[in-house]
Amino acid sequence: MAEGDLPATPVVDSPERVPGALALLGLLVFRPIDLHYRLREAGIRSPAGRIGQLWREQAEGGRAAGAFVARMLLLLVVLSPTLTVLAGLGLRLMGVPMRGVYLVSAALCSAVGLVVALVSGLASGVLLGSLASVSMLAGLHATAGGAFGPEHGGGAAMTVGLCLGIVSGLSAGSIGGLSSGRGPSVRNVQVAAIATSLVPMLVWSSASTVSFAGAVAASALVAFLTCAFRLPFYALEVLAQAVAYAVERFTGKPTLRWVPVRHHNLSYLPHPFLSRHLALAVRSRPAEVLAVADACLRSPGNILVGWPWVVEALERAHAQEASAEPQA
Repeated sequence: MAEGDLPATPVVDSPERVPGALALLGLLVFRPIDLHYRLREAGIRSPAGRIGQLWREQAEGGRAAGAFVARMLLLLVVLSPTLTVLAGLGLRLMGVPMRGVYLVSAALCSAVGLVVALVSGLASGVLLGSLASVSMLAGLHATAGGAFGPEHGGGAAMTVGLCLGIVSGLSAGSIGGLSSGRGPSVRNVQVAAIATSLVPMLVWSSASTVSFAGAVAASALVAFLTCAFRLPFYALEVLAQAVAYAVERFTGKPTLRWVPVRHHNLSYLPHPFLSRHLALAVRSRPAEVLAVADACLRSPGNILVGWPWVVEALERAHAQEASAEPQA
C-alpha cells in the first residue's frame, strides 16, 4: 500500500455499541449529545448524515453505520406508524371525535421522513417523521373532528400551532445536538423559532383567514421556544436535583447517578443544588464528580458547574489528603 493510501474500513467499528431502536429514540430526544459521541466511538463518522453517507460508510466496511441505519428505519417505517395507529384507536375509544384515516397520515409522515432522511439527514427524517405522525392525531384528525371547537376557530388554530411548535422545537434541539456534539445556541433557537412561526402565516393566510393563520403562528412560536428550551422538563429536573442532594446530604447515600444533568443534555436553565452536591462527593468519589462535570459541559445551562470548578475542588481535596498522610 502506498504511503498516502488509507484503509477503506474505519479504524473503529463496534456495531454492538449502537443502541437498540427504542433506546435510540430516547437518546435522540433527551441525550442527543451523548448519542453523538457514542456513535462516533462506535465508528460512525457522520452520526447526523444522510442515508447515502451512512450507506457509503457501510459499503466501506462500517457495520456500525449499517446497524444504525437499520434501527432508525425500523423506528420510522414500523414503530412510528404502529404507535400512531394505537394512539388513534385509544383516543377514539375515549370518545375523542376523530375524522379521517390516521393510518394514511402516518404512512405519509413516514414517506416524508424518508425524503428528509435522503436529502437532509437520517436522524432529521426519523425524528420529524415520527413526531409529526403522532402530532397529526391532534393537529389534523381531532381538529377536523371538532374536538377543539369549529374547524377554523381559535381552539383549532391553537392546537395546530402547538403541534407544529412541539414537533419543530423538540426536533431542532435534538438534531443540532446530534449533528455538532453540543446544544444549539440561544440565538440559533430564537432564529429557528421565528422562522417556524412565519410558516403558518405563509401557508394559512391564503387558505384560511388571517386571524386563523396568526393564531397558529403565535401558538407555534410559544410552543417552539418552550420545547426547544425544554421548559416543561425543568420543574421535574429541579425536583429531582433537590431530592438527590437532600438524600446524600442527610443520609450519606451516594446519589450522583440520579442527578438530571446526566440524563438530559439540553437543559438551558441551571440546576439548583448541583454545585453543593458535587462538593459533597468530591473528596470521596472524584471519578463520579468528573463524570457529572463532563455532563455539565454538555448541558447549556450548567456549563459553569463543569471542569473549572471541579478541577479546583479536586486539587483542594488532593492537597488535604497529602497533608493528612503520615510523614515517612
